[in-house]
Amino acid sequence: MISAVGTLTVSYVMDWSLLRLTVVLLDRHPRLWRLALAAAAGTLPTLWVLLTENFYAVPWEVMVLWPFIMLLIALERLSWRVWVKAYGVFLVLTILSGGLALVVLTWGPRLLLPSWVLLGTTVPTFLWAAGNFLPRGRIRQYLGISQYGEVRLVLANKTLTVRCLWDSGNRMRDPVLRRPVIVLEVNKAIEWLPSPVLAWASSFLAGNPTAVPEQWQGRLGSVRYQSIGGQGMLPVVALDKGQGRFQGKWYSLRPVTLALTNASVSAEGSYFALVSPDCIVTLNHEGVGA
Repeated sequence: MISAVGTLTVSYVMDWSLLRLTVVLLDRHPRLWRLALAAAAGTLPTLWVLLTENFYAVPWEVMVLWPFIMLLIALERLSWRVWVKAYGVFLVLTILSGGLALVVLTWGPRLLLPSWVLLGTTVPTFLWAAGNFLPRGRIRQYLGISQYGEVRLVLANKTLTVRCLWDSGNRMRDPVLRRPVIVLEVNKAIEWLPSPVLAWASSFLAGNPTAVPEQWQGRLGSVRYQSIGGQGMLPVVALDKGQGRFQGKWYSLRPVTLALTNASVSAEGSYFALVSPDCIVTLNHEGVGA
């Protein structure tokens, strides 16, 4: 019984550590309960082996697909490209962890500790250290996901944080204030926008623009856009301030204007805003964005 409990404990801790390192390298921020549930799901094949007392009880097809199920639980909706990369990263880390576990069991100091305690401490510690000391920005560049990040927008003392694409092709400027323009899906800002701004922007997007609310004079307007899908006008509001997270670091943004659209900026739903790297106060923009 002690051996079985120890084995399940090691399985849970290892799966948690592997999932954590995977999401860190992919620059994802899942909720804690998702990681806990995914790690618990990862122990099910181990439980299957223990109950049947057969090391080969789990079919190989299940073993191959099980990491995908764990990632499906841990991560929210992703594009298929990111799913493939997450699966590949998880498998590579699993193989490396298995090799490290073999080294620990073969040549590691016994210290009068059970093998499951030795494994449950050394390998997760290594994975934790890797997540903190590996060059995550460089790895994300190799994975082709360094252009994704987050923006934190502030308007009327309310803050909204959304995932974004650092899009060097976004060259829009507010025609009045000459500020860089961030494009945001309006459905992500419904509860964040002040009600007068939301009502005015909604009427603009519906094709029936109303007068600018008096208290927002000088801060609301419109900007022309042109893309592969067409061209038109978008409602804009000057933000109070903002921050952007690029390659794991937060930067202050220049004074920016927010454009609202009722279209999806990402066909795959992996981000909800388009932000030019020019918005960041101090950053080398070489090779940034799509």
